[in-house]
Amino acid sequence: MFIITPIVVSSFISMIVFAMITIVAWQRRHELSGYYFAMWASCNIFWMAMVTLGFAATTIPLKVFFATLDAWGYLPGFSFLLLFALSFTGYEHITQKSWMKAIAVFFSISNLSIISTNSWHRLYWSDFIPQANNVILFEHGPAFSYTVISGYALILSVLIVFTIGAFRGSSIMKRQTRWLVAALLTFIFLNVVYQTNIAQMPGVDWTAATSSLFGLMVLLALYGDKLLDISPIARNKLINSLSDGMIALDLNNRIIDINRSAAAVLENTEDALLGKNLEGVFPRFGSELKNDPEKEVKFELSTNDQHFYDVLISPLREEWPKGLVGRLIILRDVTERKQTELRLLQLHKAVEQSPVSVVITDIKGNIEYVNPFFSQLTGYQLNEVIGKNPRIIQSGNTSPETYEKMWQTIQSGKVWRGELLNKKKNGEPYWEVEMIAPVIDSEGAIVNYIAIKEDVTAQKESDAKLRDAYTKLEDQMREIQELQDELREQAIRDPLTKLHNRHYLKETLSRELSRALREKYPVSFLMLDIDLFKRVNDTYGHATGDFVLRDLADHLIKFTRTGDIVCRYGGEEFLVAFPNTKEKDAFLIADRLRESIQGTPIYVDHHMISITISAGISEFPTHGHYEALILDTADKALYHAKHNGRNQVVLWSKIKTPF
Repeated sequence: MFIITPIVVSSFISMIVFAMITIVAWQRRHELSGYYFAMWASCNIFWMAMVTLGFAATTIPLKVFFATLDAWGYLPGFSFLLLFALSFTGYEHITQKSWMKAIAVFFSISNLSIISTNSWHRLYWSDFIPQANNVILFEHGPAFSYTVISGYALILSVLIVFTIGAFRGSSIMKRQTRWLVAALLTFIFLNVVYQTNIAQMPGVDWTAATSSLFGLMVLLALYGDKLLDISPIARNKLINSLSDGMIALDLNNRIIDINRSAAAVLENTEDALLGKNLEGVFPRFGSELKNDPEKEVKFELSTNDQHFYDVLISPLREEWPKGLVGRLIILRDVTERKQTELRLLQLHKAVEQSPVSVVITDIKGNIEYVNPFFSQLTGYQLNEVIGKNPRIIQSGNTSPETYEKMWQTIQSGKVWRGELLNKKKNGEPYWEVEMIAPVIDSEGAIVNYIAIKEDVTAQKESDAKLRDAYTKLEDQMREIQELQDELREQAIRDPLTKLHNRHYLKETLSRELSRALREKYPVSFLMLDIDLFKRVNDTYGHATGDFVLRDLADHLIKFTRTGDIVCRYGGEEFLVAFPNTKEKDAFLIADRLRESIQGTPIYVDHHMISITISAGISEFPTHGHYEALILDTADKALYHAKHNGRNQVVLWSKIKTPF
């Protein structure tokens, strides 16, 4: 009833290859594209199994029976292949449309109905003619043309979708779709050989028998270019999750890739912008794009909706073949910072145009600034009062106790309010309501005093006006201080990890070391970085790398004390200063931190990432009496840790041969 022939063996091998494809694809079914791919591969297994049994069968009824069943594999498979192509190339939303589902269902049901009921109408196969070598020739009826045309229409649609996706997508998509298109073209060629009988073997369908070649190409895409693992959809989700705008241009300044944030800046959609010349859709880039494409360009950009961006244009190169292929534009929204600066500028203008006197002095009380109204009121010009003490406007009618109390108040960090009778340059007396406040930096030190004074000579008796003046002055002082604090915080914080930066370290370290020498206590320094961090960026992308850095920053905060100095030193490198801590105690903290990081996986976008750190520790003043030396010893201890296998903490004092 069944015999084994070379074509049976060949078909069976093809079935085994597609079984492997199905297993791999089913493991990726959590993505919609992976699910459709797995269903397509499963349909192919069924089709090939039926074809194999049909080749092995020795009777015409059995051959016809299996030929009818094999249609239940390849016909639905065409529909799943189209759905996969759409979801894989970024048109996932189309697969959810009712009309798309209707097309897939109609194609499968209409063709399967014709084939399954052929014994009633003989429109698909009109006759079956035995041939040599256990082969029968199917005489096709008029309905066969409908099945062939509709099937090829679906395959052609798949090729078009893959081609569009390759041109629109990244280099990853181009490589992946290259194998898929090659595989489909191989399938089409083999089927055409059968349909046209070019091989001069009537009745022998080479499509299934030689589909092992087709399947091997698909396997190359699965394993060689990480099809379904590094999919364009996953890449799109990652890139579009970034708050920074990203635009990739070719050498003709055409947009070849763009994320959602950048498209929003250009006030359009990603699909509408792809392939367009950037100068044409956003002329503000015109002059900057005329610069040498091999050089980086930085500038500030403002949009019509009052948003501000820091823009970086850098060369975009391919590893193979090596050379410039375009440019990458990164747009970082700095609207908040810019608005803060603008508000500070507005406040400066408000002070310059204010109808009240504003005087700023140093901590000794010497004048550093007066606004124009002060000069208008007193008769003293700016150059006449710079470096002078405000006592030049004292009338002599205010008690010394008042001034003593004023100084006690502001030197204690509080705001002093009161009324003073002063005199102008010409000796004319005038009454002022004054508010004098200390200007305090981020370390709590007083750096200046600011006095806001209103001439109340004419309305001294009006309590209501005085209260309004106080309220206005307090609001201005509070806003100035808030803006100063805000700008100060921005200057000393790393925007990614929210840890202190090297600027803050430079400001505080010398002061901390001086205090340590004065009070005779040690300061331990921990220098650490992430082992093989470049591999994280190369494998998962810089957005995931940023997430890992933030996670490490959170660990550092948990394992350090309030008085410790924790900084992002640069890249994946971090520095912790432990005041009043010996190196052995710092070692215990660092090693617990290392073990916690090693034992705590990081989950990002369905990926589990495990990292380790290497660290070096040195102690001040034992290993260095000044800032640069102590940091250098900690850095060398870190290098020793990485040089000797990574994932360890090394004390500088334990290194036998310093280098």
